[in-house]
Amino acid sequence: MSINILLTGGRAPATYYFARLLKQQRHTLFMAESLPKHLCMHSNLFEKIYHVCAPNENQHTYIQDLIKIVRDHNIDLLIPTCEEVFHIAAGYEPLSQFCRPFCEPLEKINTFHHKGLFIQTLIGNYDGYIQIPHTIVIDTNQMKSKTAITKIFEANTIHLDKTYVCKPAYSRFGTEVVFKKGHELIDFLSTQKTIWVVQEKIEGKQLCTYAIADKGQMKCYSAYQTNDTVGLGATIYFEPYNNRKLEEFVKCYIEKNEYTGQIAFDLIETKQGEIYPIECNPRTTSGICMFPLTKHNEKKDHYIVGTEKTMVGLAMLQTLFSKNLGKQLYKMIKAKDIIWNREDPKVFFDQISSFLYLLKESKKRKISSYQMSTLDIEWNGELGDK
Repeated sequence: MSINILLTGGRAPATYYFARLLKQQRHTLFMAESLPKHLCMHSNLFEKIYHVCAPNENQHTYIQDLIKIVRDHNIDLLIPTCEEVFHIAAGYEPLSQFCRPFCEPLEKINTFHHKGLFIQTLIGNYDGYIQIPHTIVIDTNQMKSKTAITKIFEANTIHLDKTYVCKPAYSRFGTEVVFKKGHELIDFLSTQKTIWVVQEKIEGKQLCTYAIADKGQMKCYSAYQTNDTVGLGATIYFEPYNNRKLEEFVKCYIEKNEYTGQIAFDLIETKQGEIYPIECNPRTTSGICMFPLTKHNEKKDHYIVGTEKTMVGLAMLQTLFSKNLGKQLYKMIKAKDIIWNREDPKVFFDQISSFLYLLKESKKRKISSYQMSTLDIEWNGELGDK
């Protein structure tokens, strides 16, 4: 059955691919985006594309902008795809009076987004599937002295001569991750003013999973290894990774948490085959790009598994100079570009103009292009309206 769907987050390649998938199912699509220039700005997949208020500048106005679009176009389903999901989750109650927001309310979704709280959800529940990395949370807003931090380390068996991963509880793209020995972390954390997660450093293959769930039932699942990335962050080449135990863990996690929406995990698999979940992203990730652009018939008691080899073609070009040329060319020949669409060609060129816009604005603000790409939608645990 065809329905009216409002997507947000038109800046992301994964969102565009998601829209292509939905269009294949013959749904009618609309887009709401707070960046003035973005990947989907001229796409013909959408009946109408709206420029809305930046959610972290005025969350109330943002929600009201969405409600107006929902009412004007009789939207049935609202699918947030990027970090604006947390602002939509904050407005879950008013939005749900007019359509179905495809996410959890803020209180629940925060448990998965916060890198420390997520680890706590794993304890005692998934012993047959995963190992849990030793993790502690330190709020440096409340604990600033080196003596206090040292006592926390001692109480939680953080060794001074061992290297740990340290990152803000709310962070993205791996841009704020630091690797330091325990004694170095004491000095580092004493100068910070936010909530930090200190986690044991696990060696192994970096994996990502992605799933779509509805009321505790997994509907779609994909997994891939992060071999080709831009810096420490976004993966740009996606090849299916098969691991039954990993797949069963994701399914079990969704069932235990009665989860609705999109959910993705970053994990590490050791040489011994042990799987360590590291982070959770309760939103669209590039795992959506592994589902084929064909008509899907939903199976009541099963789920769709992503099997496509795909890539962000322009971004992959940079790897030709930094990795084995022949191997990278072979991979690119075998994979489909998630952005190129001969029936919607403007988007391919808009990936260039939208990136140049981010570069220009980031230079003006003296921040990285990564930071600029989420500046207007970031949510770092703030409660209350803006």
